[in-house]
Amino acid sequence: MNEKIMELISRRRRQMLVHSFLYHQLNDSLIDDYTFDRWCKELVELQLKYSRESLQVVYANDFKDFDGSSGYNLPYNRSEIQTVGYRLLKIAAHYK
Repeated sequence: MNEKIMELISRRRRQMLVHSFLYHQLNDSLIDDYTFDRWCKELVELQLKYSRESLQVVYANDFKDFDGSSGYNLPYNRSEIQTVGYRLLKIAAHYK
């Protein structure tokens, strides 16, 4: 198993969840659409190329059919995702 790839898949999944929560639930965004789309595309490619590793990291079941077209249907209602989202908004507000 490639640990670096597993870490990257895990990071991208969390990013998709947090930024989907910010965008779809709070009507806010900390990244531009281009960055979100690039991360989605990268995640889809990683999951296809490293399918075995993809099944071993966090949120594997939630992303099994993820095609990168939208984060609207992702399960961003989890408290750990929302907590991170609110924390990032608070940090961002501090730097504005």
